[in-house]
Amino acid sequence: MTVYNYTVRDLKGESIKGFIDAETQDVVESKLKDMGYFIINIDKAKEEKKLKLKGSSEGFSFFNRIKIRDMVIFTRQFSTLISSGMSLLESLIVLERQTANLKLKKIISEIRVYVESGHSLSESMENHPKVFSRLYVSLIRAGEAGGVLDRTMNDLANFLEREEELRLTIRNKTAYPKFILVFAAIISIVMIVFLVPTFEGIYEELGAELPGITKAVMAVGGLFKNIYFYLILVVVVFGGRYLFKKFVSSKKGRHIMDSVKINLPKFGDLFRKMSLARFARHFGILLATGVPILNSLEIAKGVADNVIIDEALEEIRTSIREGENISDPMSGISIFPDMMVQMIGVGERTGTLDSISSKIADFYDNEVANTIDMLVTVLEPLMLLFVAGFIGIIVISMYLPMFNIYQAM
Repeated sequence: MTVYNYTVRDLKGESIKGFIDAETQDVVESKLKDMGYFIINIDKAKEEKKLKLKGSSEGFSFFNRIKIRDMVIFTRQFSTLISSGMSLLESLIVLERQTANLKLKKIISEIRVYVESGHSLSESMENHPKVFSRLYVSLIRAGEAGGVLDRTMNDLANFLEREEELRLTIRNKTAYPKFILVFAAIISIVMIVFLVPTFEGIYEELGAELPGITKAVMAVGGLFKNIYFYLILVVVVFGGRYLFKKFVSSKKGRHIMDSVKINLPKFGDLFRKMSLARFARHFGILLATGVPILNSLEIAKGVADNVIIDEALEEIRTSIREGENISDPMSGISIFPDMMVQMIGVGERTGTLDSISSKIADFYDNEVANTIDMLVTVLEPLMLLFVAGFIGIIVISMYLPMFNIYQAM
């Protein structure tokens, strides 16, 4: 296959440039004429342009990264254009022109090129796994196969908007506790660096006997004056982060971390509900677009972001292949709450498993929001007490020797 670049005019007289992967130039001409274009020029693409078809814009900077909000807008606009009766290629051209994010604009251009060369939309998106997730591509493929791409895009847009809303809720709810932690760290460092040395010099002149707590605080203050402390701290932080990522990326490490995460006191229930809500939402969307149950469970594996749940889903798939339904094997797995199992059972019996799954996702999303509200409400006074107690320890440790001196006089 050879890559050809072309320049054509559409029915409106506007010039369009792009690339097509084809065997011969005659095939390119035939494809372009079938699309209703007037051909201006066709020639073989240079090697660097061939790479553009395969490379997914790795050279763009961090500051031009594609955010979730960009994907929400792209998906919603795509859904609107398709629903209005516009063709797939015309929709991609419009999206390419009006997308503000340069990296996403480049990717849309590459997708358009692949679609023009005869590939499906899902195949084109599959070349950019960092932007379009496996679920995203699978849903697009199901929508194409079922002839309901407009509905699929609308469901995807709704799903991404809910994910973005949840992410913003968590970020906003935890903003104040994060501020308190940063404030406490700054105040503590300032006191240890500037206040502690002042008292240390005074007590050395007086020859005072220092309590253990005062010695400990002064020792910490001495560390902050030592350049080697910062070097060791950098090595420990970055080295520890690297080792932790390496451990978590391994199969055994990921299994251990996910198991610990969902079994943590208080927070474990929150993590489990978030994972179950994500799974139920994906599962419902897949079923609604006509994807078979076994395939839906396979695709939904991984979206919960927990290998414990993935293993449970694989166990359920095995049971279904042996003739069982979903709710029976699910009831024997402790990670799935009784309420969820019962609702799944109702959905199976009534043939409304897709809508029931979406209701389960809505329920757990609300549960997550309420749990976050409760945790933040409890954490705020606890963190204030922690900050006050920590600063109080520093102050007491500095003035305690002075009280001992006054008593000895």
